[in-house]
Amino acid sequence: MTFSKSEKYMSNKSHLPDATETIRRSVSQFRREQITQDVENGLFRQGSYVTRKEGLTSSGIVLGGISKKAQIAASSGGYSGSQGDSFRQATEIYSPLWLTSNLSLPRDRVTVNAWARAFYALNPIVRNAISLHSTYPISKLNIKCANKDIERFFAEMIEEIDLMNVCIEMAHEYWLLGEVFPYLELDESTGKWSRIIIQNPDYMIVQKSPSSNHPIIMMKPDDRLKKLVSSNKPSDIEERRQLNPYIVDAVRKGGNIVMNSFNASYLANKTSSYEVRGSGLPLSIFRNLMLFDMLRESKYVQASSMVNPTTVVKIGSADFKPTLADLEAYRATFEQAEGDKNFKIFTHDGVTIDRIGFGSGIYDIGNDITQLLKEMYIGLMVPSVVMDGSSDISYANGGVALDVLRQRYMTFRNIMSNWLKTKVFAPIAQIHEFYEYDGDVKKLIIPEVDWNHMNLFDATDYISTLKELATPGQDGSKRVSSHTLYRSLGLDYQDEVIKMRKELVQEAILKKEKASLETMTLNELRSLNDDDEIPEAKDEIVPGESPEGDAGGMGLPGGPTDLGAPPMPAPGLPE
Repeated sequence: MTFSKSEKYMSNKSHLPDATETIRRSVSQFRREQITQDVENGLFRQGSYVTRKEGLTSSGIVLGGISKKAQIAASSGGYSGSQGDSFRQATEIYSPLWLTSNLSLPRDRVTVNAWARAFYALNPIVRNAISLHSTYPISKLNIKCANKDIERFFAEMIEEIDLMNVCIEMAHEYWLLGEVFPYLELDESTGKWSRIIIQNPDYMIVQKSPSSNHPIIMMKPDDRLKKLVSSNKPSDIEERRQLNPYIVDAVRKGGNIVMNSFNASYLANKTSSYEVRGSGLPLSIFRNLMLFDMLRESKYVQASSMVNPTTVVKIGSADFKPTLADLEAYRATFEQAEGDKNFKIFTHDGVTIDRIGFGSGIYDIGNDITQLLKEMYIGLMVPSVVMDGSSDISYANGGVALDVLRQRYMTFRNIMSNWLKTKVFAPIAQIHEFYEYDGDVKKLIIPEVDWNHMNLFDATDYISTLKELATPGQDGSKRVSSHTLYRSLGLDYQDEVIKMRKELVQEAILKKEKASLETMTLNELRSLNDDDEIPEAKDEIVPGESPEGDAGGMGLPGGPTDLGAPPMPAPGLPE
């Protein structure tokens, strides 16, 4: 490699010690002049450099881009003989992937899920938003089927596996972590699902299937399962016998467990259709939550300073220069005054005591917090009128945002309905052969999922309109059924009919009991206890009426059927 004369000159001086700017500032004037003379004599080299052998330029410090070194000559406004170095740095390239705040974000899915769970547990805004998304759309689960026997069969299964709460837990995982892995266990003796287990997504692996629309779902065995498979304890051996032999064999071989598509399913809130895994709502506001926590930590520090302000003691003046011994003596004096309320110090005017606390240096973060809250509401897809009832947005003015939220809930309901029909109801219907025939076409009977009406607006006008439509008009017809009106109120029509029938029976019983009590004597009334049944009142015998009832007076003069006709002759006697 060929070097220039200047590079050879600098290479020959590389063994000499370096006279840096730091050395020049830390020595006395006499030593500074001596070092300057030594530099001129060639005993020191000024500044630092890197030769081309190391693959870098000889311009000194390079700060992320191309730099050029130039000498600053003396100017008319400067001091004679002053010089320095200037660096020209290339413009930094922007990328949303490499922002300073992004460098603190988690890079793996397990950590992302841990952050989401932590923010849900500690941040009230995240918790309230996720709970709203999880519970409001799934307020009540109903099923409808033309065959009432099949409807009762599935209704019993829903109650046995507590499907309502399972759907709420699935919605919670869907909105918080962006994906949910339900696993349905089949009871072969009854042909029903025995329970639904929601798997931890931290241990799940999802791969696209080249031959099917359903992804390949695998589970990484956790430490407990690994220990259970290799343990020799009697309790672990007994528990291992209850596991599927395929699972035990896969864990022993150190591989992942491939989940059967009949039992396992996958729901994901994907950012795009070609994505494999989903992402939760808190992921979009991780940076906002980070800044929110940093601002809150600053308030913690300020609050601590309010309780324990900093005490600054200034000793000395222009006429009095304290020594180290003087400072140490004053420090000992103030330590003695720490626990004595009546301690007094007599000294000169060169001592000043300042207490720096909350009265100075407080940074107002009110506007920052307000902006962060707005961005967090947007990221969590909840209107502020629902979350905090802010005064700047009334309930009526937030109608557009509430309607958008309702449409999103309807989309999520469709996802849940499709999962219930294809993964919960359809397999059981096939096992029990619930079919119907439309001509020669054989169709599987699957119940329809019916959700309660979601009303995010003022319910007064809505219910009043439904009530008018459900009221019979002049022609006696109704434009809305009573079932729709009851369902809009969150009530079940059939259940209310049964309850009203029971109330009618109770009212009739009370009426009969009241009549019986009025016919009882005073001693009989006094002998009744709280748990005694009230005997039914006996009918009084009206004079001229048969004790057996109305039929006993048929044809008798003066009886209830005597209409003035002549009496009938006795049987077998001549007229």
